[in-house]
Amino acid sequence: MNLIKHILFLLLIPVASFGQTVHIDDDRIVYKGTVKLEQVNKEDIYTRAKNALLNNVKGSKGEIVEDNKEKIAAKGSIRLSSPYHIIKTVEYILELSVEDGKYKYRIDSVYIKQAERGGKKKKISSEELLKGMEVTGATSANTERQLNEIDMNFQKLLVLINTYMKETAVAKNPK
Repeated sequence: MNLIKHILFLLLIPVASFGQTVHIDDDRIVYKGTVKLEQVNKEDIYTRAKNALLNNVKGSKGEIVEDNKEKIAAKGSIRLSSPYHIIKTVEYILELSVEDGKYKYRIDSVYIKQAERGGKKKKISSEELLKGMEVTGATSANTERQLNEIDMNFQKLLVLINTYMKETAVAKNPK
């Protein structure tokens, strides 16, 4: 019985460590990291990065805001679940910086755009959203649910980008 408890504990460690809701930097939501791509030069990584952004950053924004051979960035938006009378969209900027053999990603400038159907619109910055976690009761529970949904969507986006970056950038035409 004791052995089973130890095995279960060891199996649940990764779940607990990766179960964090959002990534926070200076009291705002920011995701960043570096991914190595073995034996891929900077030009190929740049091509892959541009294609990855164009094919995976969706939403009403979905536009390139910066594009040079070192860095490419795009605005994106993701619709969040909400009651019918409210439309919630998380908006962000995803930036990919390229180097030989690796790329760095950064999701920043995160905020929620909330609109009542036929009514007023409101922007909620990630700082304001994180402050909602400090309140107790229903506000904290709703904020936690939103942060979990945002995290799930950003993790999914990062997996899509990573998968796209690891695939062949351009298929060569056979002669």
